[in-house]
Amino acid sequence: MESLDTRTVTYRGARTGTAPMTWGQRAIWKSIRWLDEGAHYFNIRRTVELPPGRTLGQVDAALTALLERHEALRTTFHESADGWQQHVTGTGTLVYAVLDSTAGDAAGAAARIGEQLVARTFRHTEEIPFRCALVLDDGRPAHLALVFSHLGVDFWAVRELERDLRELLAGTEQPAPDWQPLDQAGYESEGEGAQRGAAAVEHWRRTLEKVPPALFPPVDDRGRPERFVRLGMDSPAAAVAATAIAKRCQVSTGTVLLAATAVVLGAWTGHPTVPLQLIAVNRHDDRSRRLVAAMAENALFSLDVGDGTFDQAVKRAFLSGMNAYRHAHYDPIAVDEVLDAARERNGGVLQLGHFFNDKRMHDRWEDLPDVPATPDGLAPLTEKTRIFHVGDWERQDALFFVHTTYAPDTVLLYLMADTELIPRQDVERVLRAFEALLVAGAAEPVELAAVTFAR
Repeated sequence: MESLDTRTVTYRGARTGTAPMTWGQRAIWKSIRWLDEGAHYFNIRRTVELPPGRTLGQVDAALTALLERHEALRTTFHESADGWQQHVTGTGTLVYAVLDSTAGDAAGAAARIGEQLVARTFRHTEEIPFRCALVLDDGRPAHLALVFSHLGVDFWAVRELERDLRELLAGTEQPAPDWQPLDQAGYESEGEGAQRGAAAVEHWRRTLEKVPPALFPPVDDRGRPERFVRLGMDSPAAAVAATAIAKRCQVSTGTVLLAATAVVLGAWTGHPTVPLQLIAVNRHDDRSRRLVAAMAENALFSLDVGDGTFDQAVKRAFLSGMNAYRHAHYDPIAVDEVLDAARERNGGVLQLGHFFNDKRMHDRWEDLPDVPATPDGLAPLTEKTRIFHVGDWERQDALFFVHTTYAPDTVLLYLMADTELIPRQDVERVLRAFEALLVAGAAEPVELAAVTFAR
């Protein structure tokens, strides 16, 4: 049996204020506006297991402190004659559900109520970008289901919030951060911040002059059920192979996976130069690393995949990736002007809907299978590779999106594709091409010309 109640906490922040949205907020706001009622796609869900013996009062106190410490969690957003604005509220209330699970399944109950909370789109003009629910196990606080809007936070910030919440519940919290989104907005408007943004805009302008205006043929952008599909691949063989290539090339495994994405996409589309948008966390110092805000933006990356070996492509990817990430903090409205100019220069054509995002917090896999990175050693592992369905959508603002998440002993690689461009039955072929490229290149460099797709 499960019973449902609510609790209310009142928070009182140290300050209130209104400022332009930060660049990171503007970047995600564009996508949220585009998806409209489907913007719950960008919600972020987490579950925190509570330390034994915590009381309802201690949970209330921890949630109150979390809201008071981080202005992003008590911010509303709106558009006005002055542009896109953020408003930090000084005081307010958070009403959260309390679910009492008496069937010995508190973790399952937390997952279920979390799914309900994450499926609702935030109303950012009137609702703070945070909601939660508490699950009791026979009357004792056991789990908190947390849901955040991506407009308020990014994945890095969520990790900071999880750490903060655990410390607050344990009574061991660190001093509150002294840099908040209002401060970040001021930094971006003048001086060093504005100069850095201008340099990034110039990087986009130069790069767009060198890349093809489109990799895929034109298709209409009308939504239809299940037009966009995401599949995942679980491949221990790819993890062993990527590690071997990274060691040989003296780069990160993330660089190897990035290069593989560009090579496979280039092989599918037939283009020797491949642009990708990368998700940059933009956390370059202690101040920004502790900032709870939406800081992630897209970095523009380009790679020559037409000649040489995969090892050479990996090394080129390292240099190009570093340059892209260095120029990933900018005003997206200014970059929109650059995109408009490039589109006009290309006769109305500009296609940049190809993405790569390494979401792992560890670069190396910590529990790799103990096999040699040779064809004989990896062949048995490839038999364990698993391809699985993740989801379908009517509309997306990307055409080809690769991301990876962490597991200690395997590559977890996901591909979301527009089936107007890559037919549903071929999405798995493209995923398996990643594994085939890495396995082939693990023992010795593989020629890029050998990476092809039979049509």
